[in-house]
Amino acid sequence: MKDFPTSNTNNLIHKIISIDDLPQLKKFRCGNGSMDLFLETEAYPSHIERESSTTLVYIDTKLVGYYTLRHINLSSLFAGSTPEEEIGVLDIARLAVDNDFQDNGIGKEIVNNIFHMAIQLNERFIVLDAVKEKWTWYKDNFEFDNLFEDDIVANSDIVTMIADLYDQDLVERYYDA
Repeated sequence: MKDFPTSNTNNLIHKIISIDDLPQLKKFRCGNGSMDLFLETEAYPSHIERESSTTLVYIDTKLVGYYTLRHINLSSLFAGSTPEEEIGVLDIARLAVDNDFQDNGIGKEIVNNIFHMAIQLNERFIVLDAVKEKWTWYKDNFEFDNLFEDDIVANSDIVTMIADLYDQDLVERYYDA
């Protein structure tokens, strides 16, 4: 597993969504209409109903991105799984960066922050559904693997991906010491 840097190179402020943020959400545009619409209409209700948690990312007072996390069972991604296969995972349900701030490392910094939170919370797996044109970004930068080969070879719009935070080398170094 890669060592994820802890520095904030973009002076990002991560803030849990609140009712006071609602006017700001209408101005956010990431280039994906469904992501913009979710933020504007569904993110806060989903948060207060505890279905998921949305964090807003600011530079000073400008909303530059957001991400939505939730816990799911890994088995929910597989047809025909059994209760014995229940493993809780952290799902990056949504992640978006404002059009004006894309390609500046903000997305990488957001994912690094999510990895740090996952490690602090003792999560082993992180899953996400990447849009087809971004799946290699997650693979190359964060060692996510595609979960289903059909997502890659078929004409699918999304690629379901997983990252395993278990570090075998770290475990072996500890027990060999």
